[in-house]
Parts: sequence; structure tokens; C-alpha cells
Amino acid sequence: MIVEIRGRKINFREGQRSSEIKNLIYIHGSGGNGEIWRCQLDSVGGYAIDLPGHGESDDLEIKSVEDYADVVAEAVMALGIEKAIFAGHSLGGAIVQMLYFRHPEIVDKLILVGTGARLRVHPKILNGLKQEFEATADMLVEWMFSKRFENKKVRQEVREEIIKCGSEITLRDFVCCDNFDLLEDYKDGRIKVDVPVLLLVGTDDIMTPPKYSEFFRQVIPQSKMVVVEGAGHMIMVEKPREVSDAIKEFVG
Repeated sequence: MIVEIRGRKINFREGQRSSEIKNLIYIHGSGGNGEIWRCQLDSVGGYAIDLPGHGESDDLEIKSVEDYADVVAEAVMALGIEKAIFAGHSLGGAIVQMLYFRHPEIVDKLILVGTGARLRVHPKILNGLKQEFEATADMLVEWMFSKRFENKKVRQEVREEIIKCGSEITLRDFVCCDNFDLLEDYKDGRIKVDVPVLLLVGTDDIMTPPKYSEFFRQVIPQSKMVVVEGAGHMIMVEKPREVSDAIKEFVG
């Protein structure tokens, strides 16, 4: 489904039409697109956005997580949804947090998947995306998945999506992540999340380890944490059934 904002087209991938869950919006991570949520779209329902410059969406001027959050808010309202449950993975999780703080009126609940209050990026990734894009894409895929995950086809699909996204947009995503930092604001109580939150993370996630989600569990009163055994950073495709079941239970 395509909506138009600011003279540009933003694409949403739809879940099964028979699903009762219509107000669930999934947001992908750096260098990806909404297709990464296909298992959840089919089993739970909702819509997965392609962020600007990703997948089937036109690009817009984006310089920060805040910019992404504002675009998502506009696109969701253009979709005709007044209040949504937002599920965000990695960069998407940063966007979900910023959505809550900038546009609380459209947020019902949050699902934070493999993300953190601060998302520092290894310089090797940032430099590599500028200088050796395809080799860095290979490295990213190696880091994203649990060593126990043996599905080479899925690994290759994720790599292809990064390559398709391109070095410029993928680098922009990771720079946005690197500049995202709400850690001290949470610690000092300057910001608070007062809606129900589901925290999902894999035991083998080396990019956003379980301790990141544990921090959220400690500072967000209405939070529930689910740790999925044997999953890495790409938890929604590594352990799709476990992720979908946890989301179903949370959204009711």
C-alpha cells in the first residue's frame, strides 16, 4: 500500500487481510526494508513500512532518527491510523522511541526488538560502508546472525537487501544510529515511557546485547522482556514463531 507525504511515495507492506490486528506498524533496521517482517505480517498482521530510500519508498531528506520518526508519523496518519502499536528493530527501535517522545498522541504500545537507548556503531562499520561496501555488507551479515543459525538462504537475502539499499542510504542509517543517545536522559528521569512495552532480544545478539533490553526493563515500568534462546540480532527471521507468539500475546 502506497501513501504520499511531502510529494513522495512511502510504501507499506500489508499483513494478511483477515487479521484483526490492523494498527500494528513494524519498522525495520539499517539497510533493510519492511520485507524482513514478512513472517510477523503473515502470522500476526499489521503493516511494515519501507523507510524513505528503502525498498519501494521514495527517498526524503533524512539526517537523524528524529527525521525518520517524523516521516513515519506522517505516513501512518496518511494510512488512516490514528493510534498504533509500533514495533521497531535496531534503528527501527530508535525510531519507535523517538516517535513516542515526539508524537505520543499516535502511540498505543511499543515493541522494542534488538535495540537500545544508545546505539553506538563500530568505526569499522562506518568506515567500511564508505570504502568497501560489499565487504562490509558481508561483515554485517556475519555479525547480525547467531552462529547457530544455519539458513544460508536467509543470510543471503539479508545481504542482498543491504546491497540493494546501497552504500549511501545504509551509511546514513548507521550514522543516525551512532548519533542516537537517550541513555542519560532515561537514567536521570528526564524522559519516561508510560505505555506498555514489549522487549524482544536474542541471547546471541552481539550488536544490541540483552543487557540493552535489560536496561529498558529497569527504567520502563510497564515493560515485559522476552529473551529468545539461540537468536542473534535478526531475531524476527531467525526465530519467527517465537517472535510472532510474543507479539500476539502482547497485543492481545
